[in-house]
Amino acid sequence: MGRATIWLPGYSWHAELGRRRDPLPALTGGFSLLLLGTCFLSSCAGAPDPELRLVSGSSPCEGLVQLKVQGQWGTLCSSHWSSDEVSVVCQQLGCPLAAGSSSGANMSDAAGHSWSGNVSCHGNESALQDCRLSQWRQQPCAPGQEILVNCSEGANMALRLANGVNRCTGRLEVKAQGQWGTVCDDLWGKEDAEVVCRQLGCGTAYNVRRPLGINIGTGPIWMDDVNCYGNESALWECRHRGWGQHNCNHHEDVGLVCSEGANMELRLVGGTTNCSGLVEIRVHGEWGRICDTNWNMEAATVVCRQLGCPAPKKAVSWFDGGEQEHIWFGNIRCHGNESALWDCEYDNWNCRPESHAKVICSEKDDLELRLVGGGSPCAGAVEVEMQKVVGTACQQAIDMDEAEVICKHLQCGSAVSISHRDGFEEVTIHRGLTKVSCTGEEASFWDCKTWRWGTQPCGTEAKVICSGHMQPSLVGGDFQCSGRVQVKHKDQLASVCAHDFPLATAQVLCRELGCGSLTSVVEGSRFGKRSGSILDEELRCTGNETNLSLCPRVLLPEGSCQDGRDIGVICSRYIDSQLVDGNSKCEGRVEIKIQNKWGALCDSSWDLANANVLCNQLDCGVALSIPKGAYLGKEDNPTWGHRFHCSGMEHHLGDCPVTALGAPSCSLTASVICSGNRTKPWVPCRDSQHSPAGARTRLRNSTTCSEIREIRLVGGGDRCAGRVEVFHEGTWGTVCDDFWDLNDAQVVCRQLDCGAASNATVLAHFGPGSGPVWLDDVQCSGNESQVWQCPFRGWGRHNCRHKEDAGVICAGVLDLRLNNGASTQGCAGRLEVLYNGSWASVGKNKMSSLTVGLVCGQLGCGDSGELQSASRQVNYQRTWVNDVECPEGPATLWQCPSSSWDRKYLRPSEEAWLTCTGKIRVQGGNSSCSGRVEVWHGGSWGTVCGDSWDLADAEVVCRQLGCGDPLDAPLEAAFGQGTGPVWLSNVRCQGNESSLWDCPVDSWGQAACGHKEDASVHCSGTSKTPEHSEGTTSLPMQRRGAEEATRQAGVGVSPAHPPCPGLRLASSWLPPTDPLPPPGSCSCSFSPHADCSRNLASIPRFPAGAMRTIFGVALPNPKDSLVTAAAWGSGEG
Repeated sequence: MGRATIWLPGYSWHAELGRRRDPLPALTGGFSLLLLGTCFLSSCAGAPDPELRLVSGSSPCEGLVQLKVQGQWGTLCSSHWSSDEVSVVCQQLGCPLAAGSSSGANMSDAAGHSWSGNVSCHGNESALQDCRLSQWRQQPCAPGQEILVNCSEGANMALRLANGVNRCTGRLEVKAQGQWGTVCDDLWGKEDAEVVCRQLGCGTAYNVRRPLGINIGTGPIWMDDVNCYGNESALWECRHRGWGQHNCNHHEDVGLVCSEGANMELRLVGGTTNCSGLVEIRVHGEWGRICDTNWNMEAATVVCRQLGCPAPKKAVSWFDGGEQEHIWFGNIRCHGNESALWDCEYDNWNCRPESHAKVICSEKDDLELRLVGGGSPCAGAVEVEMQKVVGTACQQAIDMDEAEVICKHLQCGSAVSISHRDGFEEVTIHRGLTKVSCTGEEASFWDCKTWRWGTQPCGTEAKVICSGHMQPSLVGGDFQCSGRVQVKHKDQLASVCAHDFPLATAQVLCRELGCGSLTSVVEGSRFGKRSGSILDEELRCTGNETNLSLCPRVLLPEGSCQDGRDIGVICSRYIDSQLVDGNSKCEGRVEIKIQNKWGALCDSSWDLANANVLCNQLDCGVALSIPKGAYLGKEDNPTWGHRFHCSGMEHHLGDCPVTALGAPSCSLTASVICSGNRTKPWVPCRDSQHSPAGARTRLRNSTTCSEIREIRLVGGGDRCAGRVEVFHEGTWGTVCDDFWDLNDAQVVCRQLDCGAASNATVLAHFGPGSGPVWLDDVQCSGNESQVWQCPFRGWGRHNCRHKEDAGVICAGVLDLRLNNGASTQGCAGRLEVLYNGSWASVGKNKMSSLTVGLVCGQLGCGDSGELQSASRQVNYQRTWVNDVECPEGPATLWQCPSSSWDRKYLRPSEEAWLTCTGKIRVQGGNSSCSGRVEVWHGGSWGTVCGDSWDLADAEVVCRQLGCGDPLDAPLEAAFGQGTGPVWLSNVRCQGNESSLWDCPVDSWGQAACGHKEDASVHCSGTSKTPEHSEGTTSLPMQRRGAEEATRQAGVGVSPAHPPCPGLRLASSWLPPTDPLPPPGSCSCSFSPHADCSRNLASIPRFPAGAMRTIFGVALPNPKDSLVTAAAWGSGEG
């Protein structure tokens, strides 16, 4: 785009390809406004070209520059006149190549007129009118602004380097107007130096800061702000401020060293070898250093190659090279392929001594990174050794990015902690590394940048713990989250002693392995024969740690694990997932791995909440859609009917509630298309504003916030019963029971896919929650799809406390029991399942010992049992489900595949009749009536501490086992040390209790004992009460004194929480169908804190019009005239 400035008598425009501006008024005061442009210096509308001349000089090629415009001569005056404009003037006049110009030469303006403004030429134009022009005025020149040109002066100009050791080094001087003067170093660069060295025939330029031996210059400073392109043949062809125009003094004179006169050498000083140290260059016998501004691997590569050393490292040590007066280079910029450091681009900067460039040209074997004092190569203080020089990293130098690279460098996994200070030995602290910068992506610590060293040892050293310090694994299990515990420590793989293995340690282990929560702790022998050693340390985790490496450890006493028993763990996550047959790993058919078989997942309950969790799990961003039937599975692969119930907050499908028992047959498989954006993991939507009922539409394949379910039921032992909790603004909170009724419960049950609502509970029926109370005055019509669509006060607005938390019981509740005809509270009988509000039996086809053990554990009856033959007196019964096949891993029967729900009749011989080991046993003795006492609780067998243990306690155990009288109550692990947690301590039985659970004890799992204090019993083996069988509890359970009064008041009498009919640990809200025991015979209250462990009782079906209660809460009858609710009293199973 061209630009022209047009002068007219009264108006002016800046014309830019037809772009017009508003006219400017003419200046007043006697001056006319002239705008140099097409019509001023060149022809316009037939006007002749302006004439050019030099006046008041000694020849036509010397003098003041004048232009004749519209018949009027005027002298040019300008504050920005350079050699480029002079060259154009001389060429236009046919004079020799211009060499100089100046302003203010005490020559008079013969014409009496002047043009004031600026002309900008490149120097290759044929006439002045071809140059770029700016606004000019017809007004007198300011003093010193007249332009004087001497075109013939070039023949008398000269250039030299003065006071150097030879003609190609020294102070730069220029001869003009018969006098030698200097050049100021403002804006001086390598291009300018190249022109000088080439003009002098001295090769290329080395732009050292100031050559040695050069005195301060004298005379005029001819040039300043020199700006060469680098291809000029003479320095005066370059642009500059103007001859004699400057703002410098002689301390800023340019000095040069050209290659033909250079005597330069490179070395490294202060290191332990010739290939490490501070970078120094010798110029004519004197050494100087390099500033490390912008120093990089390319520059270091040039140094190492020039010295014939190995490749450089980004890491550098400190180097004591002494003080150095001279700084030759600064801000050096190399490409890496230069043959010498001085061939790179650079500036002549100065810098502080601590900012001098350093290099280590090194082989790998003379650099060492290590962690010391932490008990293994993967934990401790950070120590570096560089060519036999040892330093310690200071705490402020190491954050998690640096720690991650350190752990990676040492092949110790990932960084776990930089703040953990316990368990470290005292080590020698060396000179401190005060700064180093890693991104976390470097493969080697030596690749990190910005190494800075202090002059003294660190005040506090950096300590790093890597995951490899105590790296766990599970081996020998049927799936990746179960097996014998092995720990890699001190480069050795060892099993873990079964004695004194806290439950909290197992919980940390499951969490670290990404295996969900702990299911059970078992002996390692369950997973085959052990090979290798046993760890000589005990891990004492508290349960809050993220890694085993952070757990306190103590050395085991000598001989602690002589029996060689090691530990095994089963974690909850037994499902693996993938997407197949799509265009990428982030889309396709959903497949899950069960029993070591990959199979397609049924589409029956697949939604966007589930899909988003899976996409996040696979590092595939968010779910965009869940197309139905788009990716069909292979016929020879199974189709799994598991129904996931993700809230959307989980990180893995295996963390979501899942049901598989009774799943219907499947015609379509689940699929998903994920966004594939790994950098933006899915974050669940937040409903920031309350929407009125019916304001939003819920679509199954929608990606809106409404599809993400953020509601759950807590404290009911089943996903379909419990306290209502809502996730909002990143926090789980509760719902107040004001106006809470069955319509509200109906919406919650439907939202959770739990069927119809059976009851809406109030007054914190399932225990008080915590956190905010999100909803209050909820008034649903019952037709809403989500509870926050109902009218309510507004998010977080309420007048309640958590004692008013609302809850629900849905018809989708599932439950188990063993029914022996006389009771449903024992650990033996026909296996029955509650489904759709009624009880029916379970078929035994395909049932394995694994399934039996899972059922027994779920019922609180131990971890194993046997299938038994049916009683001959039993008639045909209805059954709900058959073909149950539990793999290793599920925590409940509900997660096991089976045939579809189908109520039909089976012969008694086809039903599952089980006898479980019970919830108490003795181990290690020579009979079933003598040995170490162990109890089943929380999914694991544990022992009883010997504190306060005596014959009264042993009498209760012997009676409970049906083993007669106690002969002895041995202490100090008389029958060998147990494994797992120490569940009970300070047991204080009176001797007449029917069960150990009737006795006062300290809190479960809070014993301060080790297994060396395990309590034991030695019973006579002859039962005085044959009606007592193992694992059952008879009534009444009488207490004495104040405990009797407390029990009759309906509250728990001891932390042991003895069992009540109708209650168990996993579900504590359904009472039994057995007749209500006499007052005072049950010591558990109906409180959310009751730790009862018996199985749930039957839920009877009552005719229309009947009203029964759960914990005294009235339940209305469903529309089918049969109520599916629990009640005190008898009824049909």
